[in-house]
Amino acid sequence: MTESDLRSQFVRCAETYLGAKQGGAKHKDIVATYNSHFPHPRGYSMTMTAPWCAAFVSACAIITKLTDIIPVECSCKEQIELWERMGRWEEKDDYVPSVGDLMYYYWKDDGEGDCTGAPNHVGIVTDVRDGEITVIEGNKGNDHIVGYRHMTVDGRYIRGYGLPDYASKATGEPEMPICKSGYCLAELPILQRGATGEAVRAMQTLLNLRFGWQLSVDGSFGPATERALRNYQQSKGLDPDGSCGRKTWRELIVYV
Repeated sequence: MTESDLRSQFVRCAETYLGAKQGGAKHKDIVATYNSHFPHPRGYSMTMTAPWCAAFVSACAIITKLTDIIPVECSCKEQIELWERMGRWEEKDDYVPSVGDLMYYYWKDDGEGDCTGAPNHVGIVTDVRDGEITVIEGNKGNDHIVGYRHMTVDGRYIRGYGLPDYASKATGEPEMPICKSGYCLAELPILQRGATGEAVRAMQTLLNLRFGWQLSVDGSFGPATERALRNYQQSKGLDPDGSCGRKTWRELIVYV
């Protein structure tokens, strides 16, 4: 995969949890994924009532197999210390991040000078343009959901950034979701409406085989493909979120 592929894969994984709310099925999956990683940081096992913003980004790192460049932690403070040890911490508030970087916040920041307070929240940068940063976060707001936030470069409350070394894992080869010898779960991307390409063609073909649909295998994830996918997910007892992630891929290809 290229560096861009790796960054996009991490973001796409986070976006599959959009709307997840504390106590719901997707939140349970986040907690379970975090607790599946051993050894547990500082020997602590996450609970369903614990703050989970750092656990959310850690779970995404576990799913995308990026834990060697994104430290697993459920504490923002402890996670920043790990970034510092890795030499991948950016302290300056006015840093312009890239997609896939982690943004940390301090909600009591007075907006004067460089923010140095104790961090209390974190999210993943999903877009940067014209000085505006879009971030996806777990445990966001009073509703405790996975959702987006919009910030400005050098804006108030920015504590700093964790910078995963995606380049160290990049192969230089574009993402190849389908192996010559068959289907490789580890390489399959997370697909959502609007996606295009060979992976979408593969999903459409499998939906036709599995569910008897007659989708046009055109490599374009449009409304008809989304409708077919949701129906398939529901028939298999999966969360019918219209996103083809690891669980849906596994169900689709298990008998291929």
